[in-house]
Amino acid sequence: MKRGSIIGPVLLIAAGILFLVYNLRPDLPALKFVSDWWPFLLIAWGLGRIAEITIWWRSGRPLPTNGISGGEWTLAVVLSLIGTGMFYGQHFRNRIPGITVRGLGEVLGENFEYNHDTKRVAAGKTPRVRVENMRGSARITGIESEEVIAKGVSNIKAYTQNEADKANSQAVLEVVRQGDVIIVRSNHDRASEGLRVSSELEVTVPKGATIECKGRYGDFDVTDVAGSLVVDSDNTGVRAANIGGDVRIETRRSDILRAINVKGNVELRGSGSDVELENIEGTSVVNGSFYGDLAFRKLAKPFRFESSSTEIRVAKVPGRIEMSRGHLTGDDLSGPVFVRGRSKDVQLSGFSDGLELQIDKGDVELRPKLPVGKMDVRIRGGDVDLALPGGAKVELNAVTERGEIFNGIGAPFQQGRQGRGARMTGSTGAGPVLSLHTDRGKISVRSSTGFDVPTPPAAPAAPAPPSPPGASTLTRERQ
Repeated sequence: MKRGSIIGPVLLIAAGILFLVYNLRPDLPALKFVSDWWPFLLIAWGLGRIAEITIWWRSGRPLPTNGISGGEWTLAVVLSLIGTGMFYGQHFRNRIPGITVRGLGEVLGENFEYNHDTKRVAAGKTPRVRVENMRGSARITGIESEEVIAKGVSNIKAYTQNEADKANSQAVLEVVRQGDVIIVRSNHDRASEGLRVSSELEVTVPKGATIECKGRYGDFDVTDVAGSLVVDSDNTGVRAANIGGDVRIETRRSDILRAINVKGNVELRGSGSDVELENIEGTSVVNGSFYGDLAFRKLAKPFRFESSSTEIRVAKVPGRIEMSRGHLTGDDLSGPVFVRGRSKDVQLSGFSDGLELQIDKGDVELRPKLPVGKMDVRIRGGDVDLALPGGAKVELNAVTERGEIFNGIGAPFQQGRQGRGARMTGSTGAGPVLSLHTDRGKISVRSSTGFDVPTPPAAPAAPAPPSPPGASTLTRERQ
C-alpha cells in the first residue's frame, strides 16, 4: 500500500480553522496575519515532511522515492501564488499607480469604528422622510416632535487607519431637505472603492411621518408612525410595528419580514425566509418565494398568499395560519377558504363558509365549524380526515380511486367498493355538498366531540313466543 503524508490534511485543517475564525470574528485581522506570515506554511510543511521520513527510516519502513510528490509540488506553487497575492493586496496595492484590487479591503482589512455627529432638520408634524442606508441597520421611531433627528455609528473595513479616516470623511451622515422630502443619507457610495462601510443609524421622526427606506444589506426597524411605510431593499430584514397607514415592502432577499399592528393594508413582495403578520386592519398580500416559518394572525380583511408552489386565499383570519416547509396549519378562519399546493400536509380547523383545496401530495385533516359550507377537496396522493361538528346538515360524496373509506358516523352515509377504491355517499339533511376525492389514499369521515346527526330509530324487538305449560316452574327450578 502506498504510504501517504499527513502534512496535507494537517494544512487543510489549519486553513479551515483560520477561515472559521474569520467568519465568526471578522473584526480579527486573521487574513492580514496570513498575508504576512504565509511562508511559514511552506517551512512547516518541509520540516514536517523531514520528520515523517526520519520516523520511517528509524522504524525500518521503506522510504518514499521522492521526498515530495508531484501533487505536493503543485499545491506548494498554488500556496505561493495565493500568499503572494494576499501580501501584495495588503501592502502594495496603493503603491502602483492605476492598479486597484477591488473588494480586498472587505476581506483582508481591519474594522475601524466612527461615531456620527447628531444631525437634525425641522420637519413639521407630517413630513415625508426617506432613509437611505445602503449597508447596515436603521432604527426609525416616531415621537412627539417636529424634527427629524439622526445619529449613529459607522464601521469601516480598511487596510490602514489613514484609509479608514479618509472613507469616514467621505461617507458623512446627512439629513437634508429636497423639496417636500427630508432625506437621511449615509453616503456609503462616496467612500473609496474596495472598502466596506456600514452604518448603524438611530432616526427619530414626528409621529405623523410617512417613511421610505432604501438599502442594499442590513435591517430596517420602524415603529410608532401614523403615516405609511415603503421599503425597497436587496438583502434586508424589516420589522414594522404600530403603523397608521399602509405598509409595502419589496426585497430580493430577507431573513425576516414582520408587520404588527398596522391600520392600513400590507403588501410584501420578493423572496426570503421568515414572514410574520399580526393584527392587520386592512387587506394583506404576500407574493413571492418565502421558504422559512410563516405566521399570519388576526387579519381583519381578505388575506392572499401566492408563491410558485402555494396559493392561499381567505376572507378573514381571526385566528392564525402558520406554514413551514411541507406543512400548513390554519385555525379559526372565516371563509370561503382556498388552498392550492404541491407537496404539503394541511390541517384546518374552526373554518366556515366553504373550502376549496387542491394538493398534489400530502395528508389533509379538516375540522370545520358551523355553519359548514361547501367543500371541494381534491388530492392526488394522500389521506383525508374529516371531522364534522354536531348538527351539521350536509350531503357527502367521498371517493378514493385507490384506498379505503372509514365511516365513523354510520347510517346517514352508505359506502361501497368502486373499482380498486371505494365510495361513500349520504346526507344528514338539506345542506351544502362536501366533495372529497383522493387518487391514492384513504378517507375517514367521523364526528367531532358531541356530534348530533339524527340516525334512524332502532327496530322494536320481536315479542317472545308463549311459554309451554310448566315452563315457568321449570325455569325457576333451574335458577
